[in-house]
Amino acid sequence: MDVEICERPVFVLGAPRSGTSMMQWALRQHPHLWGGQESDYLIPLYKALRDVHEFGSRRERLHWLSGQKVSYEELLRHVGYGINSLYMSRSGGLRWVEQTPQYTLHLDAMRLLFPDAQFLFMLRDGRAVVQSLRKFVNPVEHAEACKIWQRFVEAGRAFAGGPHGDAFRFVSYEGAVRETETELRAVFDFIDEPYEAASTEFITSSRPINSSFSDETSSGQKLAPRWAGWTAQERRTFHEIAGETLIEMGFEEDSSWVDATPVAVDEG
Repeated sequence: MDVEICERPVFVLGAPRSGTSMMQWALRQHPHLWGGQESDYLIPLYKALRDVHEFGSRRERLHWLSGQKVSYEELLRHVGYGINSLYMSRSGGLRWVEQTPQYTLHLDAMRLLFPDAQFLFMLRDGRAVVQSLRKFVNPVEHAEACKIWQRFVEAGRAFAGGPHGDAFRFVSYEGAVRETETELRAVFDFIDEPYEAASTEFITSSRPINSSFSDETSSGQKLAPRWAGWTAQERRTFHEIAGETLIEMGFEEDSSWVDATPVAVDEG
């Protein structure tokens, strides 16, 4: 049986409601790239492999894993080769792009499974993410939504600042929907693929995609952001949980916003 491996799969990550679906679908317009559904199954798989490795090493030299000096990391790497080949059997030989936000919290394991993978992290204003999580199909309570965004972003920052940070890139959600071609050219440059106009056209002709965010009326007039209607307590809650991360990631958040009077916002 012929086994084909994708040398550098691409993972699109980020907090839920940050544009990961939008970006993966845009990348799928490229003739060199292929993508499928989300695959959360890799999380219980790598955790189970830890138990497998422990079980297969209990008798030291009398068990194969320990007798052959197979580390947990090596076991994951070889299992990853098999999964990689499985993806390639569905992609028709194209480089595959995976989009599962939850993998953001398991980046070290993803790197062990796929050592040469590249990671794109969709970074969206945390207040927009929180508002979207609150209004999504399964609504999330406000404080918990703040914690989710903060936790995902900090996980991305930790990996970006680690020894494998060169395989990781933050991608601006706002940039992707407002300066689409510029942002996508940078993305394609990072993953070493030629620019594809169809990817830009997919976003610009479809936005907002699977999103609760819009910053203009049909006449082009600026709208107040959806979070402008938050109560003072909701603003303080976000500030206390995620304000520092928001500022450090380049978004504006100051005392005037935290203390401002909520305004009426069109939620249509």
